[in-house]
Amino acid sequence: MSARAIGCFVVGTIALLGRPAELASVSVTPMAVYIDHRTRSGEIILFNPGSRTEEIRVDFAFGYPRTNASGQVVVPLSDTAPDGEPSAVPWLSAFPQRLRLPPGQRQTLRILARPPSGLEQGEYWARARIHAQGGQAPVESRIDGVGVQIDLNTTVVIAVNYRNGTMTTGVKMEEPDAWMRGDTVFHDVRVERTGNAAFLGRLLIEVLDEEGILLEEHEEVLPVYRVMHRRFITPPVERGVPARVRYTVDTNRDDLPPGGVLPAEGVVREIAIR
Repeated sequence: MSARAIGCFVVGTIALLGRPAELASVSVTPMAVYIDHRTRSGEIILFNPGSRTEEIRVDFAFGYPRTNASGQVVVPLSDTAPDGEPSAVPWLSAFPQRLRLPPGQRQTLRILARPPSGLEQGEYWARARIHAQGGQAPVESRIDGVGVQIDLNTTVVIAVNYRNGTMTTGVKMEEPDAWMRGDTVFHDVRVERTGNAAFLGRLLIEVLDEEGILLEEHEEVLPVYRVMHRRFITPPVERGVPARVRYTVDTNRDDLPPGGVLPAEGVVREIAIR
């Protein structure tokens, strides 16, 4: 999985979260849609690269990237949002909501926002789920000597953020921690979002020697909707002796559509490795 990937799991259907949809039977671009209070709509392009017609259905769920107890990024989805969460799900719709996409064809799909009157200023979150079925040949298998066919249904999940009014964002970082075990550096980094919109940034990790010479660098996508507490390791250093780590959190992202990344001041912390 690349450093740009947010997550991927397989449970009967294939669900792709925040990564290119080349593994799916239908290609979806872009992988995030940002709608503001002036336009109240956004577009995605569906493309069927296969040899069979796809039956496509679109719906919406609530969810955003967060970290679990192991420091891994997960995007749990639910049909309704917990109380107090800024959900756009109840007033989003797709046009068309259902369609047939022949092989080799493209289709523009519009996401429409109809927010309630008097909506408070801020950013509201949802995930669009593009369900496709029928385009992939069934997988044939045998269970206890009995032949079976398993139909593969694909679900591509993309971010939909609705921005109402003036948006501000940023992050604050707690004192990070870094330690050595053998030739490997372990990291513990916690950042919290400020402002009224998600911080769509990245974390750059630079492992330095005692003289400040760069020995190794590693980049991680860092979307901070509320809090992200990352725990991970960087590749073993091949030369030199690691002594310090510099962490930079900024908005240097080239994988999101124009207008997606909100401007924000970067944060830099440099600490000794223990």
